[in-house]
Amino acid sequence: MGILILTVVSSIQVDRFLRNELRLRIGDVVAMMAKNIDGDLHAKIQTVEDNKSPAFEKLKNNLWNMREGGTEIANAYTMRKLDNGEFAFIVDSSAKDQNAIGDVYPIESVTETLKNALNATPENDAIYVESETTKDDWGTWLSAYAPIFTSSGKLDSIVGIDISAKSIQDDQIEHLIATFIASLVVILITLPFVFKLMNFIRAMNAEIEQANKDFRALLDNSGQGFLSFGADLIIDEQYSRACEMMLGEIPAGQNAAEVFFQDNNTKAELFRTVISSVLEVEDKSMRENMMSLLPAEIQRNQLSLSVEYKMLENDKFMVILTDITEERRIAAMLNKERLHLELIVLAVSDRRNFFDVVHAFRDFLIVLPKILTTEISPQIIVKDLYREIHTHKGTLNQFSFPNIPKLLHEIESNLSELVALGDSVTPAQIANSILQNELQTAFDNDIAIITDKLGSNFMEHGENIILTRHQAQKMEKLANQLLRGEFIDISMENIKALLDEISKLRKITLKDVLRGFDGVVQQAAENMEKEVAPIVIKGGSDIWIDPQIYQEFLRSLVHVFRNTVAHGIESPEARWEADKDEIGKITCYAAVVGNEIKLTIADDGAGINLDAVREKVMTAGIYTADDIAKLSDDEVAKLIFIRLSVKPRLFRSGM
Repeated sequence: MGILILTVVSSIQVDRFLRNELRLRIGDVVAMMAKNIDGDLHAKIQTVEDNKSPAFEKLKNNLWNMREGGTEIANAYTMRKLDNGEFAFIVDSSAKDQNAIGDVYPIESVTETLKNALNATPENDAIYVESETTKDDWGTWLSAYAPIFTSSGKLDSIVGIDISAKSIQDDQIEHLIATFIASLVVILITLPFVFKLMNFIRAMNAEIEQANKDFRALLDNSGQGFLSFGADLIIDEQYSRACEMMLGEIPAGQNAAEVFFQDNNTKAELFRTVISSVLEVEDKSMRENMMSLLPAEIQRNQLSLSVEYKMLENDKFMVILTDITEERRIAAMLNKERLHLELIVLAVSDRRNFFDVVHAFRDFLIVLPKILTTEISPQIIVKDLYREIHTHKGTLNQFSFPNIPKLLHEIESNLSELVALGDSVTPAQIANSILQNELQTAFDNDIAIITDKLGSNFMEHGENIILTRHQAQKMEKLANQLLRGEFIDISMENIKALLDEISKLRKITLKDVLRGFDGVVQQAAENMEKEVAPIVIKGGSDIWIDPQIYQEFLRSLVHVFRNTVAHGIESPEARWEADKDEIGKITCYAAVVGNEIKLTIADDGAGINLDAVREKVMTAGIYTADDIAKLSDDEVAKLIFIRLSVKPRLFRSGM
C-alpha cells in the first residue's frame, strides 16, 4: 500500500513537472514565432480588404509554416486590440476554422493572461502562457501569447498558439496508465522483501525497546541522577529514578533553577544567566568556560550533591547528580584528624613555644572577668580586648588549635562592631560579645585532644627540661665539689663549658625562634592563596634568649609575619605582572649591636602603602591633612610604629 501511495504521489509530481515543462516549451515556441514576424509589415494590415495584399499572404504563409513545424499546435494567429477595447483576429493560420481579418474574439472567453499580453510594453516584454486550459467557442486549449512590436517600439498585436486539450489529456492518461502498471509490477516484485523488512523492523524495534529498558535500569541503579532540560529550563519527562531521591521531588516539568536552588535566589539567577549566555555563543571552548561558572555542588535534604553539566545537541543540557554526602563526611573527619595530628606534632616538636602560648591564654582567661568589671572606659577596654583576642587567635592558630581560633575569630568580629560604636559602647555589650563560658569550653576541648593522645603527663610535665646522662653526670660532679667546699676555678675550660650549658638550659637561639614562625607564614599564604618560600634566616644562631622574658615580643611577631604575607607579598598574578618570581620571599636578619638585639624582617613585596598610612593617621586624628602633607615618605613610613591608643596594663594576671 505504501508503495502504491508513493507511486501515485510520484505520478502526480511527475505529471505536474511535465505540465510545467509543456508550458515552458509552448512559451519558447510562441516567443520564436514573435521574433520571426515583422511588426512593421503586420501593422500595414488594418482592414478586411488587406487580406489580398502581399503582406497578408506573406504573414499568413510564414505563420502557417511555423505552426506546421511545431508539434500538436492546432491554432496559430495574430490578434490586435481595437480602439473600442475589443480583441480582433488579424492573421489566422490555424489548421481549421480560420477567422477572417477583424473577427472579434468573444469577450466571455478573454482571460487575464490574454489581456496582459495585449497590454505589453517594450519594458515588460514577456511571454504569456495560460496556467490552465481554457475553453472558447472552438474548443478547449492550452494557449500562449507573445507581443509583436513595430520598429518604433509600439505594440501592434500579439501572436498566439493553442494546443488541443485532448492531446494533453491523452498524454496524461497514457502516463498514468504506464505509471500504474509500473507500480503494480514494483509491488509484486518488492512485496516479499517488504514483508521481510517489516519483520526485521519489528525485531529491531523490540531490541531497541529492550535496550532502552536495560539502559534505563542501568541509569536507575547507577546511584547517579540524570536529567535534561532545554533553553526554557523546563526539565524533561525522562530522568533517572535517583533524581527523585536526591532532590526530594519529581523534577519533570519543573524549572531547573528553582529545583536546584530552592532557597538561594542568587545562585538561581546565576544559573539562568549562564545558561542563557551559553546558548548565545558558538565556540565550544568558550561554552565550557562559561559552564564552569555554574555551581558545582548543591545541598538538598541534608545531602551534598555534586553537579556536572553537559551541553547536548538542539540547545539541550544534561545534568549528572552524584551523592557525595558520605565523601564529604569522611573528608571532614579526615581533616579533623589531620588538624588534631598537626596540633600534637607541633606541641611536641616546639613544646617550649607551645607552653608559652598555652600559659599566655590561660592567664588571659583568668584576668578576663576582672577586665570586664573594671572602671576603665569601655571604649579603651573594647579596643584592647580586640587586640588581645586578635593576638591569641594568631598564636593559637600557629599551633593548629582546631576550635578556639574559630571562636576567637567570631568574638573578634563582634568586638570590631563595638569599636565602631566609639563612645556609645557599653560594658554590657562588651560582656555579651566575649562569650566567656564558650571560650573556656573550646580551650578545654582543644587541650583534651592533646591529653587524649599524649596523656595528662605531657601537659603537667611537658615543660620539664630534659638532660642527657652525660650532662647530669657533669652537673652531679660539680654539685658534689661545691658541697665538699672545694674551690672551683671557673676559668677552667671544662667548668666554663659546663656553666655555659647550664645557663642555656632554659634558653633558645633566636634563629630557632624565628624558624618556628615559618608555619605561621605558610598557613597565612595558603589562606590568602599566595605562594611564599620558607623563611630565610641570616644570623641569630649564637643569640640565646630567655623565652619567658621575650614572651610578649615573640607573640607580637606572629602579627608581623602574618601582615608581611597579607600586606607585603603580592598575589602570584600581581608578581608575575611585575616581572617578579611568583613565590614571595621573607628574610630575617639577626645580630647583636652593642647591648641590643637588632632584628630586621624584610620581604620582596610591594612595600608599605604610604597613602593608606596617611589616611589611617588622619582618620585617627593624629595629623591633619596639612600636617601630613609636610612629611616626607620616610617620615610617613615611620608612622606605622605609632600606637593609636595608650594600652593600660589590663592583661596581667596579677591585676
